[in-house]
Amino acid sequence: MLALMLMSLVGLVVYSIWIEPQRIEVVQHDMSAQSEEVSFRLIQVSDLHLRGYGEHEKYIAQTIKDMNADLVVLTGDAIDRQEAIPWLRSFVKELGTVPVLHVLGNWEHWSDLSLESLNSTGVRLLLNERWTLIKGQRRLEIIGLDDYTAGQPDLGLISISSSFSRDKSTVLVQHSPGFFDQASVTREMGAQRFDLCLAGHTHGGQVAIFGWAPMKPVGSGRFTAGFYDVPGCRLYVSRGLGTSVMPIRLGSRPEVAVFEF
Repeated sequence: MLALMLMSLVGLVVYSIWIEPQRIEVVQHDMSAQSEEVSFRLIQVSDLHLRGYGEHEKYIAQTIKDMNADLVVLTGDAIDRQEAIPWLRSFVKELGTVPVLHVLGNWEHWSDLSLESLNSTGVRLLLNERWTLIKGQRRLEIIGLDDYTAGQPDLGLISISSSFSRDKSTVLVQHSPGFFDQASVTREMGAQRFDLCLAGHTHGGQVAIFGWAPMKPVGSGRFTAGFYDVPGCRLYVSRGLGTSVMPIRLGSRPEVAVFEF
């Protein structure tokens, strides 16, 4: 019995370190009205925490490239150290010509990365800014806020935004989902309607037991992964792709999220 328990424990460790972190899941979500033709494909890539640029990272980038997105949004913590700048540059280059937007996460703040170095990777950094993609008669507007955990998100961008028109979809992006439960935020969001809000940060807990995550980073709030109804929008919290602190995943597969508008 003891031998069986030890074998099971070893198997679990091997799986959580070398297998599940590699098992990327592509999840697709149709955000379009039933009567409208899909016009935009947005791909969310969160919490890469690049540790290098090898075959695994190339596979992720090629998977994204093959989906022919109109836009890729990196929702924070793409890298967590200055020496990772070349790896992010290689990753973005592998994606081809698709526009790549990037909002800051807590680790990008804590690592004291310069905005110039991040912009040099080929991303379009959104630091409390808005960016619009036009395709035919339709517009996709992205509002990128600074990180709630380690930065200074500008609530003024929320108060002057509106959505739900036939020719425009608006997406609000903020790395740490705990932001959406703050009283000051819910007051602003309650009067606004966004087609979608995006966040990451939680890694789905990295270790989750039937969806319950015993440990989540500060700034996660009540959120773990998936869709939540919050004031002003439907919020999607990505499980992300990388790992932080501990190089393991169990019950929380890495994901690439695809949204059709």
